[in-house]
Amino acid sequence: MNRKRIPSTAWIFIAFIPWIAYWVLAGMGWVLPGVIAALIGALGLNLYRLRTGNPKLMDGVTLAFFALHLLFTGGLGSRLFLIYGGGLVYLALALMAWGSLAARTPFTYQYARDDWPREYWQHPLFRRTNEIITLAWAVIFTLGVALNAAALKWPAYKITLAMVIPAILLVPGVLLSLYLPRWFPRHALAREIERRDRPFGWRPPRFSQEPPTASDEFDVIVIGAGMGGLTAAALLAKRGLKTLVVEQAHYVGGFCAHFHRLYRRYTFDIGVHDISGLGPRGPVRHLLRELGIEARLEFLRMPHEYILGDLRLRVPEDADAFVEELAARFPTERDALRAFFAEMRHVYREMYTDDGRPDIPTDPEAMLRYPLTHPHLLRWRGRSYLGMLDAYFTDERLKGLLRMLTAYQTDRPETLTVMQMAPIFGYYFDGGFYPKGGSGRLPQAVAEAFQAYGGTLLLRKRVEQILVKEGTAYGVRLADGGTFRARAVLSNADPGVTFRELVGLEHLPQDYAALVQALQPTVSIFAVFLALDYDPPIAPITMYRAPDGTEVGFAVPSKVDPTLAPPGHHVMTLMTLVPQPEAATWNRKAPDYKARKAAMADRLVRRAEGLLPGLRDHIVTRDAATPATVTRYTGHPAGAIYGSVHPGGRLPLQTPIRHLYLVGASTQSGGVEAVVISGRRVADMLIPEGERATYPSKARRATYPFPLRKMGRISRP
Repeated sequence: MNRKRIPSTAWIFIAFIPWIAYWVLAGMGWVLPGVIAALIGALGLNLYRLRTGNPKLMDGVTLAFFALHLLFTGGLGSRLFLIYGGGLVYLALALMAWGSLAARTPFTYQYARDDWPREYWQHPLFRRTNEIITLAWAVIFTLGVALNAAALKWPAYKITLAMVIPAILLVPGVLLSLYLPRWFPRHALAREIERRDRPFGWRPPRFSQEPPTASDEFDVIVIGAGMGGLTAAALLAKRGLKTLVVEQAHYVGGFCAHFHRLYRRYTFDIGVHDISGLGPRGPVRHLLRELGIEARLEFLRMPHEYILGDLRLRVPEDADAFVEELAARFPTERDALRAFFAEMRHVYREMYTDDGRPDIPTDPEAMLRYPLTHPHLLRWRGRSYLGMLDAYFTDERLKGLLRMLTAYQTDRPETLTVMQMAPIFGYYFDGGFYPKGGSGRLPQAVAEAFQAYGGTLLLRKRVEQILVKEGTAYGVRLADGGTFRARAVLSNADPGVTFRELVGLEHLPQDYAALVQALQPTVSIFAVFLALDYDPPIAPITMYRAPDGTEVGFAVPSKVDPTLAPPGHHVMTLMTLVPQPEAATWNRKAPDYKARKAAMADRLVRRAEGLLPGLRDHIVTRDAATPATVTRYTGHPAGAIYGSVHPGGRLPLQTPIRHLYLVGASTQSGGVEAVVISGRRVADMLIPEGERATYPSKARRATYPFPLRKMGRISRP
């Protein structure tokens, strides 16, 4: 039969019983019996705590105090405790409280832990609540010392100063201990959610008024048709908002796009070759289902292979099989591998709800449940991914292998947290996929859904200015002079470009303008596109560390999608990251640009031949893209492929300009899955999932097919 657990507030009261017994008996003149009674009570409490393995500081202080009292009063015949007993009681309790605060283990924290699961114990808010309660008790005890000292100076007021007022002061301490844990965490969490979702205090515009009717008026304008912007636009259109997307390029998708060479015989991908988030609970999968386009796309699994020196490892599609394959290569790390992947799987699963949405708590109650529902995620929150590898493994080759996929996020893996890497492990747990026909099929399908839900898409149109009046964004002006108004503007452009060129730093608060000026472009890339007349003996996605230490990525999507090349032929993209500030030195207008690009492409092919000897003999046609190419097609400064970041991290979705939001890699991280999450979060801020704008005329279903312009030929980089 289960016994009821005694709550921590009751245990704090029980801990005071020896003191209460002493105060009552000593007040009646029975000092020594009071000391003995208190000592017996303290001894009983400590024996119980030792037996249960749960010692408490206050119980130890109580035992020590009354043991000394008995020694001095009964053993040595000293009158120290008889004269100063009241003040010494409060002094002992005050020293205990202040000392526990100094040691960063508030004495009430020890009791509170008994009421809460272990997952809460290290939560900053849990500690903060108990620090406040312990601080209140420390002040009360200190006042007790002062009042007893005053009673010695003014003996006529002894009862009032040494007994009545201290007793009254205990009341707020008890009330605070009872009610602060119920109120303060919820209040603090509500403020935390407010700061997270609305760091600048303003609320989204209201869409319950009359819908825009003029052709140049919209509810929402999205600048840029990358996957983040398209995601937000399509969801908002489906939820009933009149939405406009303006894209300067002639195609949609940003990095998630493809192009053709040699009269459309060969299809190459601009930047995306391998898409995560398509598992049963993945955010990309959920987006496709919500838009009703899941059946319009076919995704093909992309096997991976890692090659580091003499270590060559083909990644099995099953994560457990991958762990056993690694364990066979690194037998001394077998147990650590199983534990590491089990932990990372938990972290990964806890990031999403069952229906594929990012599992971000939206109210204080959900936040309070978070440590119980997301214990693994909370354990590694804010901690370094490389630190996690060090915590589990000692073999440097194994750690190097598990660092391979960090290139999907950055060229500086030391900056990555566990939470940033967990979605990347989705490639092991749920797989990475390729849209049949080219990576551009995914944004094309989303754009079609956007237009089918009534959205308006403008290609080859460049936004020249975001219109701002009295600190509020209200529309955009195009380079051709066209003007559109909206209740909200979402920028999928680089944030540096957004604020320096489209908004103007003069519209920003000084501190935010300084933050914008401190933005740094992330890593860039150099890519070589090869059409081959043979089947290269590597996996569709291969990570290779060349003898000179350079890491080269190989993407051969035609191995899973034969439609990308003629029979017997393949398309291959070689990629290597280009760190900043080297990437910023690439300039298409420089006299040596073409020669430098050709030389760099030659070097990358030579490195690839370390793995594929004779590769150059099988090249049908070759092209290359530099960091300058990235800037040309995306507008990202210095060819940044994962957006721009400031020293403190990535920018929030909300900006100091009312009704202006950011969306895309600079707010989340790089990759299709991450920017889809970014787009969904912005859409949910404007119109939460499951809700619709209240415009009666907007309650319509998507209409297919919609003749989206096919992706055309992209000119030479």
